[in-house]
Amino acid sequence: MINKEQVATLAEEALSNTDRFLVEVKVKPNNVIEVYVDSDTAVNIDHCAELSRYINEKLDRDVEDYELSVLSWGLSGALKMDRQLQKYVGKDVEVKTKETGKMQGKLVSFDAEKVEFAPAPKKSSKKKPAEEPTNLFFERKKVEIKPAIIF
Repeated sequence: MINKEQVATLAEEALSNTDRFLVEVKVKPNNVIEVYVDSDTAVNIDHCAELSRYINEKLDRDVEDYELSVLSWGLSGALKMDRQLQKYVGKDVEVKTKETGKMQGKLVSFDAEKVEFAPAPKKSSKKKPAEEPTNLFFERKKVEIKPAIIF
């Protein structure tokens, strides 16, 4: 079976000196390999194809057969790395915790231990004006943060 660390090393080699970075490698049964990348700017299909070619050149299908997919991390996955979180400081995100459930608002700041989040203001009604919510702090390891698309 192909080793996850081997694929991660190859991906990191290929991505060095670019604004793209490795987020995750999954090696599933039957050597189904998924490589997830993100970028400080954007990841397009050409970037994924280029990385796929690089990894395919370094692995030997004659020794061990595999299926390789290189994917952009995209908007659906939780932000895992500092580099990903940094892109979303001041932007709309969705946070999810066991205690609060899902909430939308802005990522204010983060460090190794905690995340500061500004919940979106609640809509006002005729009887009650909207209150400005106070910022919330979450333990980083207990919160899931995703990009939010607010219409």
